[in-house]
Amino acid sequence: MTLRDLILSALMVGIISGLGYGLFQQLQINPIIYAAETFEVAEPATAGNSDGHSGHSHDHSEAWAPQDGMPRIISTLIANISIAFALALIMISLMALHNEKSNKPKINTFTGVIWGGAALYSFFAAPALLGLHPEVPGTNAAALENRQLWWLFCTFASASGIAIVYYAVKFYKIAGVVLIALPHLIGAPMPSEHGFANTSPEAVQTLSELTGQFYLMTSIGMVILFVMMGALSSFSLAKFVQRSK
Repeated sequence: MTLRDLILSALMVGIISGLGYGLFQQLQINPIIYAAETFEVAEPATAGNSDGHSGHSHDHSEAWAPQDGMPRIISTLIANISIAFALALIMISLMALHNEKSNKPKINTFTGVIWGGAALYSFFAAPALLGLHPEVPGTNAAALENRQLWWLFCTFASASGIAIVYYAVKFYKIAGVVLIALPHLIGAPMPSEHGFANTSPEAVQTLSELTGQFYLMTSIGMVILFVMMGALSSFSLAKFVQRSK
């Protein structure tokens, strides 16, 4: 195994997985986001705003964002591929380490998909489905820093716990179970007020419907991403990374 083989394999997996997820995202997820953004911007005026502007400020000095249309699509695809590449690099490296050091069965396509499922749980199901639910634009949420820290902790604890349960001797497996459960025992950071920033009846009804759709489509998209990543990582591991063995 060489570093070049590892990086090129991860790049291949990242491009294919990122594009596969990106296509699904563009067709099924982004329309939901765009629909929600219309209510995020078009909020009703609140008392004290004599100029008729929304009570929720959208300062033009906020962080840069790509323009709508093709720039936004391309920027999103690049981000998807970059994240998929990084995750594939980690996954293929761990798979190679498993094959080198572990007395467990070697990685094949089927076990690669299982690894993808473990990554799906660690990076999405545990922190999102069981903690910080996917949110459409305009949803009230806790402070970004608190959510990021809890997400990182939950992801690390989930992945580490799964590894301990799988690799450790029976006496220590309970520690893995405790580690998996720990972030949820602590609890994800919640907003002081649930609901949406735009409180008009039409916005609340529409955003509630979009939230359910977003939740479902995001879950399906993550399944596509991680199943593809697990299968392709196991294939590239055998075909390119450890081909000399």
